[in-house]
Amino acid sequence: MNKLLAILLISLAVLNCNGGKTKKDTLKTSVEKFKDSIGALEIVKNFPETYSETLTDTILSNGFKVKIKTYANMESSVLNRFKVDTITHKHFYRDFISEITVYKNDEKILSESINKTFSLKYNNELKDYFEIATLAGVWINDNEALTADQASIYIMYTQPETDNYYLSEMIINSDGTFVVQDIEG
Repeated sequence: MNKLLAILLISLAVLNCNGGKTKKDTLKTSVEKFKDSIGALEIVKNFPETYSETLTDTILSNGFKVKIKTYANMESSVLNRFKVDTITHKHFYRDFISEITVYKNDEKILSESINKTFSLKYNNELKDYFEIATLAGVWINDNEALTADQASIYIMYTQPETDNYYLSEMIINSDGTFVVQDIEG
């Protein structure tokens, strides 16, 4: 009977042994198998999702009138790719274009498209930065005291989802000539 009891106890011990795997190991293996079975997950978003356009029309006290039309370029964007756990996120930030038209005493003196190509003419060192940045805004500089023969427009590019930016100023003379100068960035 002792032999039978000993055989029974040894059999139970061998049958209850799971090869050294703990519940944690088993769960980890199951999770890895699940991740492999679903493949790569990807979430894609566009900013803005649809076409966007803004128009501003400003008359200054020194005789300048400035029209700014800014719209999303649906064919060009900057990609910000990042991974959270097993999900790859792709955020596409559309490039913008601003068309400015400037009048002095009701006479059209300037018409320009402000985009990356325009800004590269005045600062070619921005080429690498423009691979990761988009035009964030073009607006009239109303902080400076206006002179009778000049208007000032700010041009800003930003790197999406960061605090990085580049700011320049376009100073327009009453004859339509202008200069673009770096402010910061």
